[in-house]
Amino acid sequence: MKHAFRVACLVLSLSLLSCWPARAATTWTQPTPDELKMTTDPKAPNAPAVYLNLDEYMDVKSHFWRLYARVKILNDKGKEMFSNVEIPYEGRIQAVRAIEGRTVHSDGTVVPFTGQAYDKELVKAGDVHVMAKTFAMPDVQVGSIVEYRLEVQYDDGWTFWPHWDLQQRVFAHEEHYHYTPMPMDNAVGSLMWLVPDGKGHFVPATRLVYDSSLPPGAKVQDLPGGFDLVVHDVPAIPEEPYSPPLNSFSYRLYFFLTGTYSAQDFWNNSADYWSQQVDKFAGLSGWCASLSSNCPSDRIKAALAQIGVASGDSDDAKAHKIYAAVMQIENIRFTRVHSQQEIRSEGQKEKTAADIWDQKRGEPNEITRLFIALTRTAGLKTQAMIVPRRDVRVLNPNYLSWTQLTDEIAVVSIGGRDVYFDPGERWCDYGKLAWEHTQVMGFRQTDKGAHPELTPAQDYKDTVVRRTASLQLGPDGSVQGTIQYSMTGAVALRWRQLAARTDADEVKRQFDDELRQRVPAGVQVKTDHFDALTDNTQPLVATVQVTGSMGTVTGKRVFLSGTFFEANVKPEFPEENRENPVDLHYPYAVQDVVQIALAPGLTLESIPQNVQIPFPQNAQYVAKYLQSGNTYQQGRLLAVGNTLYKKDDYPQLRDFFQKVSAQDQQQVVLERTATAAAPAGDAGKSE
Repeated sequence: MKHAFRVACLVLSLSLLSCWPARAATTWTQPTPDELKMTTDPKAPNAPAVYLNLDEYMDVKSHFWRLYARVKILNDKGKEMFSNVEIPYEGRIQAVRAIEGRTVHSDGTVVPFTGQAYDKELVKAGDVHVMAKTFAMPDVQVGSIVEYRLEVQYDDGWTFWPHWDLQQRVFAHEEHYHYTPMPMDNAVGSLMWLVPDGKGHFVPATRLVYDSSLPPGAKVQDLPGGFDLVVHDVPAIPEEPYSPPLNSFSYRLYFFLTGTYSAQDFWNNSADYWSQQVDKFAGLSGWCASLSSNCPSDRIKAALAQIGVASGDSDDAKAHKIYAAVMQIENIRFTRVHSQQEIRSEGQKEKTAADIWDQKRGEPNEITRLFIALTRTAGLKTQAMIVPRRDVRVLNPNYLSWTQLTDEIAVVSIGGRDVYFDPGERWCDYGKLAWEHTQVMGFRQTDKGAHPELTPAQDYKDTVVRRTASLQLGPDGSVQGTIQYSMTGAVALRWRQLAARTDADEVKRQFDDELRQRVPAGVQVKTDHFDALTDNTQPLVATVQVTGSMGTVTGKRVFLSGTFFEANVKPEFPEENRENPVDLHYPYAVQDVVQIALAPGLTLESIPQNVQIPFPQNAQYVAKYLQSGNTYQQGRLLAVGNTLYKKDDYPQLRDFFQKVSAQDQQQVVLERTATAAAPAGDAGKSE
């Protein structure tokens, strides 16, 4: 793993970039005897490494930031984490320079950094070009102290404000942050100090403010030389599975500029301006009425005719036809970003929904606005809504930046109820949202302006996986047969979107890899084909061929896992304690039916008992086992209805999944007669 600092900043021109503000010491720090001999840290038991110091400094007046870090390596994992350093920067306007480093071994031996730093491209999209400067620290060993510093200089025409996430991947003994801003009275009237007022206008900034969540006792000092913050004993950000976006809950210090408006005015004005831009893009606002017959709304009417929407269609039929047509538009998030030359060749200065229809491609939000334009023109009451992605962040109302809201969805009134659509999510089901857009606060258009609203949760019936296996088991443990793997909702969407980014062969490869990790050891799976890989109106079905062997074969018995599809799955939530809330992403149901025909000479000696494991108001598990002649049948149902759990709810959640896992690992015992045992030879495993 490589070390990178997760810090973002706001560029007050007309675009958003990322930066990593920093401060560096001017001399190396002499390690203490205790630091040199440290093998574990009592303040962070079992930590792979710890920051002894992390120092960051940003000087807006001089257009640079500096970083200085000292890391004590405590085990092999820490060595892997910090042997390589990766510093992201904006390649167009920033330059990383003055890289220095050294490794201090536990005996005090110093190995200076004399290598080279290399550039690596991270993101190149439109006007954003994020690079990373990477370099390897010399001779890093367990027990070493890794120490490095660097400086990033940026062009005078740009100004950055630090967004500091205070919690790192490992425990930090001391962190020091300093920010020297440009005096406000020297900047008013300059383009760099103009901020959006929420109405589409840029106004002079009047205040430099910050949003913070600090460790107990920590305080930002507003000093004559700038803002200063020192924090001690900062816990590592807990990296636990199924965690919500931790940057929304961890310790942080975010600076930003504002005008004279209040927070409430900012959000109200920004929401109203966004709503106006949606309507303008759709071509259905008042400005269109004064235009010629080439008005975008007229072109949208022509598009409806091409789609086949008729005035006599029901609202649901209209929405189905329109949504199906919009799903055929090329979504460049899942294909490629077209070059600036291609865009210029189209002669487009300001796009409209009609342009997206004509070009048959667009960005996700453009496609959503096309859907809004089409449904409104067809007579449906449709409102736009904008939300953050739940896997990235939750809306922070104290941080006055509309950029927190990134993804647009649509709400259509059908049959007297609100139906939520996600046209910008390639192959998302009709009338459903991608899970990243559920249970998240955003802003929705209403008849009285745009207002905050929480998107609805999904139902476990929205995502259903049905796994059916028909297998034949030989006397030597060999197995062959087929699997029908049917998927809807979030699971089907994941594979369809992967196919949109790659191709069917890559989907098969990854699908086989994941399935192979679930079924018993020795079982080989190979996907023959997918049905409905590009048809979101039908379940996605994979047909899989099964070969190989399974179970443990002895002279007289064969031992099988009672649950074929969960035989090799590790228990969920093995940790007894947890620091973060739990987000299971989406509710779901998994139904398994496994039928194993036994070869002559194999008979069932024992099967697990039927079991029900309740988790009231949250989940349910049912497992049934049946013997019918020479056939073993297993049925399994796991339904999870609730996805969000507080830290205090973790023991009950863990207990449920531990019981499920224990039941999944129950064994089936088969008896082998002399007829079956004779040809087995050395084919099976022996006790």
